[in-house]
Amino acid sequence: MLSGLTDLAAARLDQLLADDAVPGRSGEGGGAHTGHRGLAAAVRAAVVVPLARGERPSPEVAAAAGRWLGRLEDLQTPTGLFGSGDNLQSPPDSSFTVNDVATIVALLRGPAREAWDPRLRERLETVLRRVLPALVAGGVHTPNHRWELASALAATGRLLADDAAIDRARDWLGEGIDVDADGLYSERSPNYASAVTGPSLLTLARELPDESLAGIVHRNLHATLDLTNPDGRTESHYSRRQDQRALTFPLGPFLAPLARFAGTCERCARGARLALLTPHVDAVGVLALAALDDDVRSGLDRAAGVPPRLVPDHGERLFADARLWRRWRGEEWTVVDGGSDVPATGQIASGLAANPTFARLRRAGVEIASLRLSRTFFGLGPFRAETLTIEDAENARVGDVAGAGDVGGLGDGTVDGARVLRLDETVRAGYYQPLAERERRADAVYALEHEGRFAAAMSFASREVDELELRTTIRIADAPDAVVLDIETEGTGAWHALEIALASPVVVSGAVALDGHRLRLVDRAWLRAPGSADGLEVVAEPAASTSLPAEYDPGERYTHLGGTDALGGLRLYAAWSSPGRQRLTFRVAAPTRDG
Repeated sequence: MLSGLTDLAAARLDQLLADDAVPGRSGEGGGAHTGHRGLAAAVRAAVVVPLARGERPSPEVAAAAGRWLGRLEDLQTPTGLFGSGDNLQSPPDSSFTVNDVATIVALLRGPAREAWDPRLRERLETVLRRVLPALVAGGVHTPNHRWELASALAATGRLLADDAAIDRARDWLGEGIDVDADGLYSERSPNYASAVTGPSLLTLARELPDESLAGIVHRNLHATLDLTNPDGRTESHYSRRQDQRALTFPLGPFLAPLARFAGTCERCARGARLALLTPHVDAVGVLALAALDDDVRSGLDRAAGVPPRLVPDHGERLFADARLWRRWRGEEWTVVDGGSDVPATGQIASGLAANPTFARLRRAGVEIASLRLSRTFFGLGPFRAETLTIEDAENARVGDVAGAGDVGGLGDGTVDGARVLRLDETVRAGYYQPLAERERRADAVYALEHEGRFAAAMSFASREVDELELRTTIRIADAPDAVVLDIETEGTGAWHALEIALASPVVVSGAVALDGHRLRLVDRAWLRAPGSADGLEVVAEPAASTSLPAEYDPGERYTHLGGTDALGGLRLYAAWSSPGRQRLTFRVAAPTRDG
């Protein structure tokens, strides 16, 4: 495994050197290593790759490291913080660079000491001394920033023997780590868990030392593996950060923390082996840690000898705080998400879970990338559940989709191993009455207020309102050979469209083509992976509308600015009117069944 990582790291260094040789491709003007973070990472690569190869740096690499460090020094402002990026004079953003610089200094004091001119290390130590006071005094603005900053304080404090820095790191840790009982950090982001929180807590565990912090990371890794598909993609649609838009996130960036525990944990060893086969592995970072941490190195050695397979290969888990449920059986899985922050906050904003995907699944080689329920109800956007409930498994029933059945229930014919998940949401909008006489103003100037969906200078809070309500319940019956959605709506009438986003490649038959990317489901359609004999039969009961809009509406929060959170790719729609009940069944079937 180490040789493979060395090859990846060497390729990265070669690219950095090639970019540096082209005018305008490096430094602040563009290229692969722009800004202070990119420059520190480039210096790190220059030190790590020769060390991993057991060589002294070539004159070309040594000269490049000096140039890149010079550009980094130029970006250090009089405060000691770095002056690039959109977060100006940012202690936590500077801490990303400081953590890389601290790693380089540790390497140059240790395993790479004899290979490099000591002046490089001395310059790097000067960078740390200049920035440390600002880090000790500085603040943050996101949850993970606390741990990145504390990590930089602890690592630099140890290198420079600065007790004030270490005390400040402990001060941040005094808040407690934002991890829930299921092992998910408050941001619920695999991106930040892999790149920031996990590595930072492991650095703190080593430098303070405090092994309980390592235990938190280990627990998060097992939670992550419970949300990971056999192809090495972990769920991210439930995240509160930017990675929620991608639906999934590769396991590759988790390689370093997985390796930290792989020496003693079989599950992490297999996860590390799988991570190496997925995109975005930071080979340079992993090799740097392997040179400094015996646990990481021994973990990589063990991971090299195990199959890249997730264990256990079947299971079920409810993440209660995140309102997220997942069940898996080898290559097949279902995930249900009821954890949106939008119903509670009434907002779509950075730091909130807002992706309206409420379920994803894979059966018979066909992946349903996303299920979303769109509707026309006062521009409030798609369905986002307020609650997730696991109903009595013994009462889970999947109907015979060949007949009409009882659309109100889960039909006839119990299927062994079925599980029923229930999602509920209530949305409201209203029409406002005239202001009472005592609230009226002669100048007609009234308070500018936001009433939940719209803002206007109308003093909404002082008016009586005629409220309209739409209540939606979605029951999802999950069984090995079928997933059944029963969607019940009560209250004000609206148009609904279930969006079935298909992960390519997939062959669709039986649906009505609307344009190059949209298809309409009327009564049934057939989904099949190319070359596969089996596939998914998708059945609508009763038959879906042939005339209502078959499209996704992101809601007024997006459209009033001309924006959207819509997915791309091939999408299949089933449309109907509410109030009422609609069933959609995804059943594993052979082509001979009406294919």
